[in-house]
Amino acid sequence: MANLPNCFRLGPGVVFPLVASLVVSCQPSRPPTIDSGPPPPESAPLDSLPAEPSPPPPPEGAFLGRISPTQVSQLNSLGIEVVVPGVIPPGFKVVELRITQGEGALGYMIVYQQAGTEGQRQCFAVEFSQEGMGDPPATAEKRSLKPPLFKGQTYGLHHGQFTEPALKRQFPGGALYSDWLQGPSGAYRLIGAVLIGQLFPALQGCQDVTPEQAVELVENFTLLAVDPMDPGF
Repeated sequence: MANLPNCFRLGPGVVFPLVASLVVSCQPSRPPTIDSGPPPPESAPLDSLPAEPSPPPPPEGAFLGRISPTQVSQLNSLGIEVVVPGVIPPGFKVVELRITQGEGALGYMIVYQQAGTEGQRQCFAVEFSQEGMGDPPATAEKRSLKPPLFKGQTYGLHHGQFTEPALKRQFPGGALYSDWLQGPSGAYRLIGAVLIGQLFPALQGCQDVTPEQAVELVENFTLLAVDPMDPGF
């Protein structure tokens, strides 16, 4: 008898029939084949990938004082502490920036105007003078100002009609402006529509902000940072 695998022998002379299942069971097992799926796609080189889109520019009014980076650079070129309103009523934007820089004169004026119907727009400005202009003319009304940036002195907001007859005749609607606020670089103040109209004829039709708004503006004066992306000191 031909030699049979040991798995078919039970004893001498006894052999089980060759059953297919036993034959299969005696064959060496093969590891199962694993379907790994399609090959991964080749990676694209970095230089062929689409460029990331650039972030959108900051919206208008996103910067401190609603002053653009270009205007910030112009103001900082004066080499002084630039003061701007830290809180501005909605709808106002910078419409004029006047810088005075010359021998014996250093100053700036930032004019804000409210968007809206012509003749009903409000306006105000922040003015700086290296020397200041002395005491302003008196008005019928005056409110106390306590700006944290300018401590140690008493300041006021003047509004209403002038008390001086000549000025009262010249400006029957009155005026609005603050005292000069003294700082290390010079003097700062808030002015209203009458003074703005004298300097900028195109803005002669604008109206004053309310005294309450004016007080809030002055009491939120803050220093403009050198870096326009910096929120300020």
